[in-house]
Amino acid sequence: MAKVIVTSNGLIQQEVALNKSRLTIGRRTTNDLVLDQSTISGQHAAIDISSVGVFVLDLGSTNGTLVNGQPITKHLLLHDDVIEIGKYRLTYQSDTVQFDEKTAQQVLAAEMPPEMAKTKIQPAAMIAKIKVLNGSNAGRELLLNKPVTTLGSQGVLVVSISREQQHYFITHVEGHSFAKINEQAMDGGSKLLTDGDVIDLSGIKMKFYLTE
Repeated sequence: MAKVIVTSNGLIQQEVALNKSRLTIGRRTTNDLVLDQSTISGQHAAIDISSVGVFVLDLGSTNGTLVNGQPITKHLLLHDDVIEIGKYRLTYQSDTVQFDEKTAQQVLAAEMPPEMAKTKIQPAAMIAKIKVLNGSNAGRELLLNKPVTTLGSQGVLVVSISREQQHYFITHVEGHSFAKINEQAMDGGSKLLTDGDVIDLSGIKMKFYLTE
């Protein structure tokens, strides 16, 4: 089974087994892994287990998340990768066969329904936007030009949209209910967004689309 070994100042603090689809990490006591340091956000990062592999995601934190010294928004974890969050180091260890980044993208493409596969690969020059479809802000557009954009109402439902190379992923951040994508409720993980997807956040609908 995969796990992370948490160290601080070179001393092992704990070992955490990755035995659920999502492990949340942050300063709040509601997280699965609580890291108590002022530079760490309330809900800072998450580790997601999917059929493609194990990913670490930064959830729009103030001070960022590093893997092997490099800032990330979403990263496929390989054995012995080191996640850096504040003063803590989380070493990922797994005894299962893993994909490298190129293979993971190929598997991701193979698992997608045909209608998604047609729009999965977006040219690097394409920029994503969301357009509000209803409510008092109907017609408003937001350019997704940051590595991570957070949407929703704190304490109710919050999601983040992150860009990883040419892909955009929507991730559940907090809330007892889940966003819907094209009328289908998300789970606690991440979902690849494709051109034309409709996101429903507690009744507020937004369309995701790509533009040059």
